[in-house]
Formats: sequence, structure tokens, C-alpha cells
Amino acid sequence: MSRIVFVLLFALTGCGSDSYWSLGNPTGLFGTSSGLDATPDEEVDGPALRITQGRAGADARLIDQQGERRMWRTRGGVVIATDGVRVVATAGLPMLLAATRFDGPDPLAEPAALLVRSADSRRLVDLMERAREPSGMRFGVALNCTLVAGAAEDSLVPITETCRSEPFGIIRNRFWMDRDSATITTSEQWVGPGMAPLRLDHAVEAAAPAPESAPPPVAEAAAVVPVPRRRGG
Repeated sequence: MSRIVFVLLFALTGCGSDSYWSLGNPTGLFGTSSGLDATPDEEVDGPALRITQGRAGADARLIDQQGERRMWRTRGGVVIATDGVRVVATAGLPMLLAATRFDGPDPLAEPAALLVRSADSRRLVDLMERAREPSGMRFGVALNCTLVAGAAEDSLVPITETCRSEPFGIIRNRFWMDRDSATITTSEQWVGPGMAPLRLDHAVEAAAPAPESAPPPVAEAAAVVPVPRRRGG
């Protein structure tokens, strides 16, 4: 069964003044830049994702989350939507990855299983150029992929995803999994034709800090032993 993973432009609704529907020209949200910021980043509070494309890089802050689905935005307006560690939509780049739909589960949801055997997957992607001209739009492009884990390098296990697509030929994504925790720490992912892949250093959301002084434990109530009533005499 096809599963709609994320449609970024629709998900931008409800983000206050940055709502997709509140703008006459949605691409104006991203200024005139053609990619990631080249200027130094301000310190990002909370969960962050380091995104690099070629020589440009930026820190993206978390702006929305629904379970494993997260939306990240850089100061310059580039927006990346992820489902787990998978990039499923982008905006603010010359080519927009508008949507991703999987036929069945994404093998990256359980990367440790790739240590035992390879896995196949199929997904459909929608792409459009930033100018949003009909000639630059492609819908339902099929990617037939195989994921294979390689030999561990120190504490990291490389995972290569090789995809075949009729219009784009062979596409390769790379993921690096921590051998002990079986979590993806870094990835390089294709986000459209004619562009360098995105390299993501996946953020780990810090656990909530413990309170400075824990409240004293609540004492258990003492058992009440009933006292027999005296008979009148």
C-alpha cells in the first residue's frame, strides 16, 4: 500500500506568519538565494540539523514535529522535511523535492536489519523547479532501490542505497550507522537532478534536564489499625 510520507508545501500551513497559504508568492519565503547560506550561522537553540551541500552549509532548527516526521529550517529559509533520517521534501533550493511516497516500509526505519540482509524498496517522488513552470515539474517519478550494509569502519557501518530511475539513471545515497546504537549518524542524500547531494549530520535531541532539586519522596500513609470499641457496662 502506498504511504504518503510528507508533502512539504502543504505542511507549511499553520506556521504563523510563515504559512505557505499566507504568501502571494510562496517562493518569496526563501529570498533570492539559490541554496544554503554561505554566511555564519547564529547559535540554534534546541534540536538542530547540520546541512551541507557542496561548500555551503547551514544549521537548521526544528520548526515542527509529528512523531518521526520533522521539519527543519535554516536562517536563510531553506526547509528540509525528514521522516526519521530520510529526506522526504525540500524547499528553498533550485529544485524542490515536493513529495515522497513509499510502497511499503522504508528499510531505514530499522537499519540494524541491513546487517543481516539487504533490502529493496520502491518510492515515488514529485519534483519541480523553483520557477514552478509546468515544463519543470515531474510527478510520480519511480525510484527502485536496494540498500546494502558494508563492512564496519571503526565504529561506523556504511550503508549504500542504489536507486534506478528511468529519467535519471542510477542514484546513490549513503548512510553511516553507529554499530553500537544502530542509529544513523550521517547521510548523503539525493534531492533532485542537477544538484549536489545534501549531507546531513543528524541531530540527537537532548533528553530533558533533571530538576535541580528533586522533590522529597512522598511518605507512604501509615496503616490504620482499627481499635475495638468498648462495650458499655
